[in-house]
Amino acid sequence: MKATPGSAPVVSLVKGGLGNQMFCYAAGRALALRLGRELQLDVRTGFQRDDYGRSYRLNRFPIIAAEASEKLCLGGDTRSWSHKLARTFSKLARPGSRSYVAEKEGITPAAFVRLTPAPDKPTYLNGYWQDETYFAHAADRLRKELAPPVPTSENALEARRLILSAATPVMLHIRRERYTPRLDEKYYNDCISACIDLFPDATFFVFGDDFAWAREHLVFEGASVRFLDRVGADEIEDLHLMTCCRHAIVANSSFSWWGAWLGHHPGQQVWTPADPGWPVKPAAGWTPVANDLER
Repeated sequence: MKATPGSAPVVSLVKGGLGNQMFCYAAGRALALRLGRELQLDVRTGFQRDDYGRSYRLNRFPIIAAEASEKLCLGGDTRSWSHKLARTFSKLARPGSRSYVAEKEGITPAAFVRLTPAPDKPTYLNGYWQDETYFAHAADRLRKELAPPVPTSENALEARRLILSAATPVMLHIRRERYTPRLDEKYYNDCISACIDLFPDATFFVFGDDFAWAREHLVFEGASVRFLDRVGADEIEDLHLMTCCRHAIVANSSFSWWGAWLGHHPGQQVWTPADPGWPVKPAAGWTPVANDLER
């Protein structure tokens, strides 16, 4: 649905790392499309007190959204008085018509897709929205708008050639250095075994931040494996490379969630932790695998 002239925009607060920024965009874009409204992104508020020094990255993607003006941003951080005031006034409206929609206040995907906020004032979204159900109806469009660009560095282009030349390329993602809880080695090795049972000609392409751990603990049972240990790699290039793989073994990470979801190859198999340790939900059709968590 095209934006209705004169209607106020949906403003989605963008925050976190690249994967979480993509969830913020996806939920906002899906709501804006359903309501026939423009999407604008608050790219200021969420990064003012980011503990990891992260910044806005979606400007490198073919998204359809303007950056919200300072006037349309609530400012401060999500604990500031402006956010608290917006939440308080919004709660006076009936739940489905609130102008400030915060995920942590218990809005479910089922309630989200029924929202009908008043069109004459901006609708603010504040959350991580780590569930495909929030935006499943816009999946085809989102896969185009969030497609990472083809890399330009020679290192990444060579990795891309290797992936595309493999008979059955499988992405495996390790996330351990700054992040807890960590997935145990049994989870990865069970996924590898399940993958080889289905695809004996699999070639595994390992992405991540702890290749020493991966080389020591992962058992590939004689299958071909390549560790894409690209020093100083651009994460958006890595995301593109992930999407080139036909199948995926994901970490408890929103980054590799998107690497698998954006790939969406025919017959795709995706293995995902049954207990990721935080609220990111597997997409429809993915296979949960039992895991332990290292804290």
